[in-house]
Amino acid sequence: MGVEQELEKRLLSERDNDIRRTAYNNEIKFYGMISAGDVEALKIYSEQRNKNKGQSVNGRKGILSKDKLTNEKYHAIIMTALISRFCIEAGLDIAESYSLSDIYIIRIDRSITIEEVWALCDEISMTYCLRMRDLTKNKVVSRYVVLAIDYIRAHVQEPLTVEQIANSLSVNSSYLSKLFKKEMGKSISEYIRDSKIEIAENMLRHLDDTSLQIANYLGFSSQSHFIQVFKKQTGQTPEEYRKKHYHKSWISDKDTGDL
Repeated sequence: MGVEQELEKRLLSERDNDIRRTAYNNEIKFYGMISAGDVEALKIYSEQRNKNKGQSVNGRKGILSKDKLTNEKYHAIIMTALISRFCIEAGLDIAESYSLSDIYIIRIDRSITIEEVWALCDEISMTYCLRMRDLTKNKVVSRYVVLAIDYIRAHVQEPLTVEQIANSLSVNSSYLSKLFKKEMGKSISEYIRDSKIEIAENMLRHLDDTSLQIANYLGFSSQSHFIQVFKKQTGQTPEEYRKKHYHKSWISDKDTGDL
């Protein structure tokens, strides 16, 4: 059977496109939380995945090989390649990301049990996630600024205020604001805004969520407020941005590395 015939057969046998769409959306959010360095969210995701015995949280995993171990290895290798590219787009050094990916893919290939592959998947995702979290932290000296960044990353989907963050750290809000501005070169409010817009851009590139859904997901007061902030930050409305960037490569044009 040729590829075209096999493709048609598979498409015809696919009974529920919503399952695939949900699986895709959840995958993108998974890679997004890693590239954003959201360690706490990743821990929760990993716990749920482990309860499902290695399956993704949505429970949908394609069959790439009739051999169960080989099938898990293929999925783990794909996951590693995608994580490395998402992290490069978010600022991780290209050589570091590719080299780390190569190391883990070799380890996946050498695995002799399915459980070993699952454990590697957890290790890979957390290793990259920690590196992405530390990208910003390495530029920071103050303990309070580090803790503030951690708090913002863990609560980026909520409406956040300087006072709320300062209270969570038991520190004066004025002192925290001045310290943050000095070390980060931007205010806390600007950092929160940039973090939310970065996630919004990722969602617009890879998902079909509406502006309203994204606004609600990221804790904006309204859809119109989200659109206003997004346009001010990027020079484009969310829909204009989506038309230009939807499903484009994770790697920028300046990256000439092999894929």
